Amino acid sequence: MLSEAGADLVDPQAVDGLFGGMDPDTCELLLDAAAADATEWTERLVQAWQDGDATEQSRARHSLKGICGNFGMTLLFERCAGDLATAAALADLRDCREASLAALRAAVARLQ
Repeated sequence: MLSEAGADLVDPQAVDGLFGGMDPDTCELLLDAAAADATEWTERLVQAWQDGDATEQSRARHSLKGICGNFGMTLLFERCAGDLATAAALADLRDCREASLAALRAAVARLQ
């Protein structure tokens, strides 16, 4: 599934708008924060689905979509908004997070 996504993992314009002209140290701090937050909220969303906790699902989904929107991670945004009712969908969400974070780091590296 992710191999079909290609360049759709991140929005180059969003990445350029956020990271363009930023010094490398600040970029690294922001990338680390994005990775930590995306990981935390992905795991909270997965756990909420497994627990059947609709309130936490909504909270985690909202937070993860916000992180994705802020950092231009378009495919992860779409995936966290979709149906996560199966184990395969939850695994795909985690895979998408990792691929999106790697693509974000690569896009930022190209700016520097």
